[in-house]
Amino acid sequence: MDSSAPAIPARIPRNWLKIGLIVGPALALIGLLAWATFTRGSAPQPGDAAPTFAAERLDGSGSMSLEDFDGKPLVMNFWASWCLPCEEEAPLFSSMARRYEGEVSFLGVNIKDARTDAEEFERRFDVAYPSVRDEGRTIEDSYGLTGQPETFLIAADGTIHEHIPGAVTDAAFLQQLLDDLVATSGE
Repeated sequence: MDSSAPAIPARIPRNWLKIGLIVGPALALIGLLAWATFTRGSAPQPGDAAPTFAAERLDGSGSMSLEDFDGKPLVMNFWASWCLPCEEEAPLFSSMARRYEGEVSFLGVNIKDARTDAEEFERRFDVAYPSVRDEGRTIEDSYGLTGQPETFLIAADGTIHEHIPGAVTDAAFLQQLLDDLVATSGE
């Protein structure tokens, strides 16, 4: 054996190991988030055609589709029973559905939920409009959801009028949006 050859360290210095254990998972997480962001569809914007859908009604009485609302403004609210902001906005949406009955249709889209939990949510908050179940998450994907709740206001001509990511808890704000939706859809 040649004694003039440099010695190779038997182990990696501890500092490099610590850095690797911290930076490696962080880079993996950043990569995963970037992948999820770029592979997910984006939400339709105002003026875009609302994505079509068909889904089973939560109450089991058949199915509903976007075409069921042709010619009438629609508020489409995505919700889940375990979502606290959804609980906060549910009474307001029920109240507005009653107030705008005959002028604006309302539809709930239940996602990521057990049927019994969703039915209990609707009973607890006296939801005044029908909901569909998005079991395959196809409606969620076509509308580019980033979380719950999210709401889309769809004009009578089937185009997106407004997209509201997050909870709607301000009655005056929602009423202003609905008045504008009715006025725009009547033109």
